[in-house]
This record gives sequence, structure tokens and C-alpha cells, in this order.
Amino acid sequence: MWVCDKAAQCRGIEPPKTRGKTDAAYDAVVHLLYSHGLMPGQQLSDVELSAKLNIGRTPVREALIRLAAEGKVISIPQKGYFTRPLTDWAIADSYAVAREVLAFALARAEPQAHYKPAPCEASSRSEPARRAEAIFTEIGQRASNCEMCKIIDKFCFCTHPLRVEITASEHSRSFRKSLATLTNAMPQLGKATSVVQSALMSHLDFEQRALTHVLDVVNGRSLNASVYSEQFMSVQR
Repeated sequence: MWVCDKAAQCRGIEPPKTRGKTDAAYDAVVHLLYSHGLMPGQQLSDVELSAKLNIGRTPVREALIRLAAEGKVISIPQKGYFTRPLTDWAIADSYAVAREVLAFALARAEPQAHYKPAPCEASSRSEPARRAEAIFTEIGQRASNCEMCKIIDKFCFCTHPLRVEITASEHSRSFRKSLATLTNAMPQLGKATSVVQSALMSHLDFEQRALTHVLDVVNGRSLNASVYSEQFMSVQR
């Protein structure tokens, strides 16, 4: 079951002091999926993941089950686990839901004395994408609502490959400029909501416009993407 980083704080309880093997495996698999930009529809082998991460197969399998339950990867009976296919309709739905949730979270966000951007690896190719996702996450967490955090977390995870591709394309400069505007507005979170909302929606608008240019590029790198997209759609029906 997914919980946001501030779940314990929101509920006024003490967070657990240690994390089990399954939690460690989950974190490691998520980090691997973020860092290596696996292709849409790519199979996730527990044997290969276990060897690559130097973690037992059982915790890895449990991590994959958890990721599938969260909708971050796909489980196909008799075939295994796969990264999510990136289809036009699924991405459009994700952005539509994210807009509504982020707007609602903005209205509930609590003011904070000082806004400090989340640290990211400056040398990483995915650094601009991670900064945008950190802002989305911050907005959700400041609303102190774990259900909203869960939706935003899934949105960031599932759209991450596209966001990275945008920052590596001819749209990179415009992405960074839009992100800078949003970052500069973030100190007003919980104070001047309209300022943050304007910058946020403008940035999401830019991402969606750029997606039309990069979606085919990302999907084109996976020879099996269309096959697993069809299987995924049949499962959804």
C-alpha cells in the first residue's frame, strides 16, 4: 500500500524507525525505473532485477506486486510485469486528473515560512524533470491529503519518461523557462494561490503541447510497445 512521505505527520503518529526488505526493494526498483528510462511495454523480470539490484527475488516480486497495485506497472496474467505503455488517451487522462487534483491541493495548501526546492542531481539528464515532479509533490504534500499525494505520485511516475524526453528535445529551453517561472512562484504557495496556480497550469499546458512531439519518439524506441499496449487495453476492458 502506497503512503506519502508525510503520512505519519498528517495523522499525528510516529513514523516507523526502520524499513523492511520489501520497502527497500520497492525503493530500489522505483529508483531503477526512474533512472534507466525503460521503454514502454518493456518486461520486468524479477530474476534480472534481483541480480541487478543485489536483492532477493522474493522482495523484488513483492515490490512488483505493490507497483502493479498502485498502477505504476502492469501485470498481465501468464506473461509477467511490464512498464506501462504510453498511449495518447492514457496520457491525456493522466493530465486531466492531475490538473484537477493539483488545483484542489493548491486551495488546501498550508503556508510555509520559507520554500526550499527539493534537492536533485544537477548532473543528471533527468534533473529538470525531477524538479518539476518535486514541485507537484510539494503541492500535494502541503495540502496534507494522502489520497491526493497518491494520485500525484502516480502521475509523476507514469509521465516521467515523457518529461525527460521533453527536456532532451528542442523544447528543453522552453521547459526550463516555464519551470523557472513555476519555481519562482512557489514561495507564494498557501499565500497567493492564484499566482502559483497560474504558473502551474501554464507549465502543465506547455508539457501537454510538447508531448505531441515526443510521444512517438519514446514509443518508437520500443519494438514491443504496440503489442503490450494492445494487451493492456484488452485487460482494461
